[in-house]
Amino acid sequence: MRLRKRLAVLMAGITNQSYQHMILEGIMSQAYALNYDVAVFSPFLCYENLTDYQRGENKIFDLVNFDMFDAVLYIPCSFYSDTVRSYVAPTLERCNIPIIAIESDDTRYHCVQMDDRSAFAKVTEHLIEKHGITDIMCLTGFKDNYQAEERVKGYLDAMHRHGLNVPEDYILYGDFWTGAATELAEEFGNGIRPMPQAVVCASDNMAATLCNRLIELGVRVPGDIVISSYDAGPTSADNVPSITSYMRPIVGMGRRGVQKAHELLTGEVCELVKEDVGYLIPAESCGCGEDFQQRFDKRQRELKNFETYRSLYEDTPMAERLNAVTNLNDLLRMIMAHFYLINGLHEFYLCLNDDWDNPTKYGEDSPECEDYTEMMHLRISKLGPEQNLIPDLRFPRSDLLPVLQEERDEPTALFFTPLHFNARCFGYAAIGFGRKIMAFDSLYHAWTRNINNALEFMRIRNSLNSLNQWLFLSAVRDTLTGIYNRQGFMHFAEKVFQNAQENADSKQLFVMAADLDLLKHINDTYGHAEGDNALLVVANALNTCFECGEICARTGGDEFLVIGCADYEDGLIEEYVEYIEHFLDRYNASSDKPYQVGVSVGYICDPADPAKTLDDYIEEADSRMYANKVRRRKQRGA
Repeated sequence: MRLRKRLAVLMAGITNQSYQHMILEGIMSQAYALNYDVAVFSPFLCYENLTDYQRGENKIFDLVNFDMFDAVLYIPCSFYSDTVRSYVAPTLERCNIPIIAIESDDTRYHCVQMDDRSAFAKVTEHLIEKHGITDIMCLTGFKDNYQAEERVKGYLDAMHRHGLNVPEDYILYGDFWTGAATELAEEFGNGIRPMPQAVVCASDNMAATLCNRLIELGVRVPGDIVISSYDAGPTSADNVPSITSYMRPIVGMGRRGVQKAHELLTGEVCELVKEDVGYLIPAESCGCGEDFQQRFDKRQRELKNFETYRSLYEDTPMAERLNAVTNLNDLLRMIMAHFYLINGLHEFYLCLNDDWDNPTKYGEDSPECEDYTEMMHLRISKLGPEQNLIPDLRFPRSDLLPVLQEERDEPTALFFTPLHFNARCFGYAAIGFGRKIMAFDSLYHAWTRNINNALEFMRIRNSLNSLNQWLFLSAVRDTLTGIYNRQGFMHFAEKVFQNAQENADSKQLFVMAADLDLLKHINDTYGHAEGDNALLVVANALNTCFECGEICARTGGDEFLVIGCADYEDGLIEEYVEYIEHFLDRYNASSDKPYQVGVSVGYICDPADPAKTLDDYIEEADSRMYANKVRRRKQRGA
C-alpha cells in the first residue's frame, strides 16, 4: 500500500511556455506541501497537423496507468492543437479516478477556472481610461473555447461600461498562436480592413506576432496603433517594443487544482501555500513604457542561467559522440556522460521497448512499431549525484518505473517524455529535479532528440548489418542443401589453410573430396527431384559427421569438399569415413527409394607443407576420391 498520494498531470508544450511552467510551479509547490508525488506526462511538441513525428509524441499519453494514481490534473489550455487534445480524450475516458481540469468548463470533469472575464476587462479599460482610446478591436482564441469566450466577455464588459460601440466585425477569433495575427496584420497593411486605434489580444503570441508584422509593414506601434496582450510571459516582455499585458494568477491556479484534488480525495479543504493575485503590466506597445527593472532583472537571471547551459550544449558535439558508438551499452554510457548539460538534473530513467531495434520483429510500416511493448527494459537509472547505473531490468509497462514501487522519504515530481523517431516508438524517459520547483526546458528537448536520432541510427545500422549478413550468407550458401557453396568454401577455406600453415608443428590440415555416385542415373531414371533428394542426403551425412569445426561445402553438381585444421587423433579420419558410410546405409535401408545413395570420398590429413598451395591439397584429395570412385564402380559392375 502506498503511503503517499500520487497525482498524474496531463499537459503539453512544456518546453518554451511560461504558462505551463507557472502551472507546474503551482502544482508542485502545493503537492509537496501536502506530501503528494507528481508524475507529468507530456509530449515536447503539440502540432495541429498529425505528422508522423506528432504521432510519436502523442504516444506518451498511452503510457498513463491510472491504477497507479489517486487523481488526474488535466491542463487542456496547454494543448494548442485540437488534434492532440482529441488524442488525449480516449485516455481520459478510461480513467476511473477524479479528473480535475484546470481552466476548463467541461462538465465531465471537476473544473478549476480563472476569472479571465474581469482580468481581460482590466486590460481593455487600461486603454480606455489611461489612453483615451475608444476604437478597440478584440483578437481572441478559438471560437467556443472557454478561455477565448471569457476574454471576449471581459472586452465587451469594458466597452459597454464606457458606452462604446462594438462593431460586429471587431471580435475576431484566432488560434492563440500566430496564424490569425499574421492574417490580421496583412489585412491592415494591405488596406483590406480599416485599422482601429487599438487591438487587445487574448495571448502574448498573437500580440507579439501582430505587433512585429505591422512594424515590418511600416506601421508604428504605438504611434499608429496600440496593441495589448494577455498572459504576461517572456514573449511580451522580451518583444521590441515590449507589450502591455496582464499577469494572470496562473501559479495560484495550479495550486487550486491540487487543492481541489485533495478535497475530492479526503473531504478536507487545505490552505493554499500562497495566494496569487493577477495584475496589469503596462509596457511600450501602449505608450506607457513604465519601469520594468524588477521584471527585467528577474528575466535576465533566468536567461543567464539558460544561456550558460545553452552555451555548454552548443559547444559539445553530443550528437556526433552518440552516433559514433556501435553498441547499446556504449551508447547508454555516452548518454550519461552528457548529464551535465541538463540544468538541475537530480534523477533520470531511460526505458526501452522489448526488441526496440529488432529488424525482424517490426516491419517499417507495421503499426506495432508505434506502440509501447507490454514489458519494458530499464536501461539507465540515475538517482542523485552519485548513482549512474546501466541495468537491464525487465518490468511491466504498467509499473511505469520500478522506482515508483519504492517508498521515498520526500515527495517528488517526475516528467515522462517520449523516445521515438517519427512514429517509431523506442520507449520513454523520466526526469526529475529533486525538491526543486522546476520543469525541463528547450535544451532538454534538444538533448533528448539527440538520443532519439542516435537510437534510430543504431537501429538502422543493426538492420543493415543483419541484412548484409543475410546477403552474405545467401551468397555463400548452397540454396538446395544449406551448406556452403564454392564461393563460401573458398572464403573460409583460405583462413583454415593459413591457420594450418601457421600451426604445422601442432596441427594437421584435413581436406576431403566427396562425389555423389550415379547422380545422372538417378536424375534420368527417377527425375531431378529424386536427384536433389540424394544430394540432400549426402550433404546431411557430411554436415553431421565432423567434430573439429570443419567447413563443408557443395562445390559442383555432385561434388563436395571438406576442410579442417586440428590436432587430429590417429584413426579419427577413418571414423569420419565410417560414419558417412553407416549414415548412408541406414538411409538406404529405411528410405524405400528405388535407388541407393552412395558417395565416393578421398582425403588427405597431414601437416601443411609451406611449399604447397590449397589448390594442391584439393587436387590431391580429388585424385584420391576419383580413384575411390573407380573402385566402387568396378564393385557395382561385379
